[in-house]
Amino acid sequence: MRILQICKKFPYPLKDGEVIGIWMYSKGFHYHRHAVTILAMNTHKHFSHPELVPNNWKNIADIKSVDVNTNVHFGKVFLNLFRKSCYNIDRFYSQKFVHQLIQLLQTQEFDLIQLEGVYLSQYVSVIRKYSKAKIVLRTQNVEFKIWEREANSETFLKKKYLELMARRMKTYELNLLNLYDAIVPVSCSDGEIFKSVGCKIPMQVCEHGVDTNAVVISSLNSLSSDCESTIGQTQDDKRTEEFSVFHIGSMDWRPNLLGLEWFLENCWPIILKEIPEAKLYLAGRNFPNSWKKKIIQNVVMVGEVENAASFIQSKQVMICPLHAGSGIRVKLMEGMSFGKAIVSTTIGAEGLPVENGKNIFIADDAFAFSNSVIQLLSKKELRNSFETEARKLAEQKFDYRVLISDLLNFYSELVKK
Repeated sequence: MRILQICKKFPYPLKDGEVIGIWMYSKGFHYHRHAVTILAMNTHKHFSHPELVPNNWKNIADIKSVDVNTNVHFGKVFLNLFRKSCYNIDRFYSQKFVHQLIQLLQTQEFDLIQLEGVYLSQYVSVIRKYSKAKIVLRTQNVEFKIWEREANSETFLKKKYLELMARRMKTYELNLLNLYDAIVPVSCSDGEIFKSVGCKIPMQVCEHGVDTNAVVISSLNSLSSDCESTIGQTQDDKRTEEFSVFHIGSMDWRPNLLGLEWFLENCWPIILKEIPEAKLYLAGRNFPNSWKKKIIQNVVMVGEVENAASFIQSKQVMICPLHAGSGIRVKLMEGMSFGKAIVSTTIGAEGLPVENGKNIFIADDAFAFSNSVIQLLSKKELRNSFETEARKLAEQKFDYRVLISDLLNFYSELVKK
């Protein structure tokens, strides 16, 4: 098949969950011998220089980009209060992008076009006009659910604004729900939500997937310079900092910030009381200035890391304290691929085939969450067991080659119709 992926983020470098997820699909399509083209917005917020894309990536997909300014304009936010549209959707519409899309569709034929998220649904009418390709919406989240969950944790005025945005987002998502040829949710729970609100088109759940082979190679590379001294030592012995806790994820995504605020206020003091030498490392892109200035006991504001794999390998316990959002946490899947012991909320682990107490700890209240972290930091055998089970689950369930194979069977039937 000839597949076109339309994205609202440039797919390089792989520094946030959304981008990692998109590229795993591209790699999967290519691995199964399909031709892949990517048309991506290159936004001011997540700008990347196309000339920096590695040559081996160009063998996987023909990557095209359009510079688009999606920055939030507070004047437009205010004016949008008096309109019926959703501002968060509106800011991803670009005439320049439309022009590039039309030009691409007029010069190339595609069998299937995969929209990487609901924000790109406003281009469906353009695609229908210039292409006979099947259109699939691949969702990273149920967007209106994110806004609803965020609203529940805010004060009065902010709560009212987020509730308004949630209603508008829901109206937008539901109005378009059956206009695609198929929908690909990232989790079974998201799929059930879409069905409950009236989705009648074909549906195939497909998680993001991770490259478990790449994780193994990264681990070997990190050991290669000192292989003799590491013989007989576990990952825990050699490469991880003792009593270290970490979080990695985009710091411009509100659910991440809200989750970390909850953890720092309610959990971290409990953990430090039991393990005073514990250290928390917070890593990710686009740290707000207010967070860079925070001074909290035994907390290191790392910011963006050059090598996420090395960072993850160097720490003991991963946390995912989300209380808003939907979909699947790619970084959590990545952490399990690296064999990390993880503590998550129910929402953080939503959609993943994990087993509480076996390959992950799931806790929603502060005491249970804190106690889970304390156990993993203080009990080496327990932590090692979680690490082994996490890696085993990743190999069995998360490898992108297997996941994309099932999706392509679904796509093959879809394009025949």
